[in-house]
Amino acid sequence: MTRETSPLDRNDDRPLYQQLYAALRGKVQRGEWSPAGMIPAEAELMADYGVSRITVRAALDQMVRDGLIERQRGRGSFVRAAAPEARACITSLTDQVLRSGRTPTTDVLGVEIRPAARFTEDQLPFPGDEVVARIERVRRIDGRPVALMRSFIPERHVPGVSASDFAEEGPAQSLLYVLEHRFGVLLDVGEETLVPTGAEPRDAEPLRIEVGTPVAVKICRIENAAGETTLYEEAIWCAPQTQSIQRFPEPLPAVR
Repeated sequence: MTRETSPLDRNDDRPLYQQLYAALRGKVQRGEWSPAGMIPAEAELMADYGVSRITVRAALDQMVRDGLIERQRGRGSFVRAAAPEARACITSLTDQVLRSGRTPTTDVLGVEIRPAARFTEDQLPFPGDEVVARIERVRRIDGRPVALMRSFIPERHVPGVSASDFAEEGPAQSLLYVLEHRFGVLLDVGEETLVPTGAEPRDAEPLRIEVGTPVAVKICRIENAAGETTLYEEAIWCAPQTQSIQRFPEPLPAVR
């Protein structure tokens, strides 16, 4: 279990319990607190983050409500063992592919920074005058292009972001990894929409497919712990996404 002293920012506009919640949630998301593992006691968290017991309990209560931890009377609080939905856009494609024994790689096609209104994409969830970074990447699995991703993030969250922040391979090619480890941005909740369509000319070339080839567009909008839209992403998938699944049905009632 990772232990560190991380005083919170007293000048941050967010309440201390929200800052603490974001910090603790990050430990769960990054795997620093392993599934089913016990988290530090309230007194330890108070000392580590320099906050009151009320603040610690408010943050832990939110983690319980969000299904991140569970309390066991007389024992303490534990990370829930349930894994996140593997196909959710808030999880790392890089991590999923590496765990499957395959090799993910990333080509960063470009990083552009301009006001949201000057991008050609429709209905970006940011004010028109918000300066936004657009990061365009081709994701590959075992060398084969599988997705073209256009990610939009307010520039104030990623000051100075550039293609050099991303590795071509390994964990550091992941956008989520770069956001968390390079810029300290932690994502919280969001929504995703899957739309079937045909590949447009600007998408077909980097994916090495014909114009009009059936593709799936996954549109994600994700907020941070303060409820602010922090990431909007359009991912054009040209390859099937396969994962292992298993159903655990409820026991059938006894037949009388």
